[in-house]
Amino acid sequence: MDAFRPFSITHGAALIVIAAACSLFVAVGRGQRNDVRPTALEKTLAITSLVLWTAAHGWWLVPPRFDLATTLPLQLCHIVAVIASLVLLTRRHRLRALLYFWGFGLSTQALLTPALTEPPSSIWFWAFWAQHGFVMAVVVYDLVVYRFRPTWRDYRIACAASIAYLAIVLPIDIVLGANYGFVGAPRPGTPSIIDLLGPWPERLAVIVLLVAAVMALLMLPWEIAKRRGA
Repeated sequence: MDAFRPFSITHGAALIVIAAACSLFVAVGRGQRNDVRPTALEKTLAITSLVLWTAAHGWWLVPPRFDLATTLPLQLCHIVAVIASLVLLTRRHRLRALLYFWGFGLSTQALLTPALTEPPSSIWFWAFWAQHGFVMAVVVYDLVVYRFRPTWRDYRIACAASIAYLAIVLPIDIVLGANYGFVGAPRPGTPSIIDLLGPWPERLAVIVLLVAAVMALLMLPWEIAKRRGA
């Protein structure tokens, strides 16, 4: 079977399935909401996701598949998938803030321009979409069912966490010649917004400013709603 291609029928179908899954999760979750402890559905999805995450990344950490430059679970989407599970289990506010800004603000790039080549016949095709779909579903779920509303303090938390993440992965990228967090010198193997941001390392400054701007834009709907309600 041919490799996956962005903006193909397969890509569109995957996005439709994710949208449907988000809607179903919200519809079911509304009837089971529990403000004291996670529901059975939330615990089941969170634990299942963590088990699958561990199994998938554990597979790539075993020789001969292991490669320091490509198989460490250091991409932001890998981290956000864990955060999404923890949000369902704990509803810690800072985790919810990171999920909103990183999951909704940054991981959506992976849905629009996936760094994916495996066809539907590969288990990794399904793993990719399951992970990113899960993150998006939990973001929407937290907004709709549990009414998470970000504040500018949450924005500052997300910015600080983003700087900390950059401070960790950038040296790793430089030493290994890797591209964790898409802040390394190599370009992604598939078309992405990184292709438009110029050469490395100059594009690092553009990436930092772009991330801060995108996350700030995610505050706009809530600021508009607040002023209309004033």
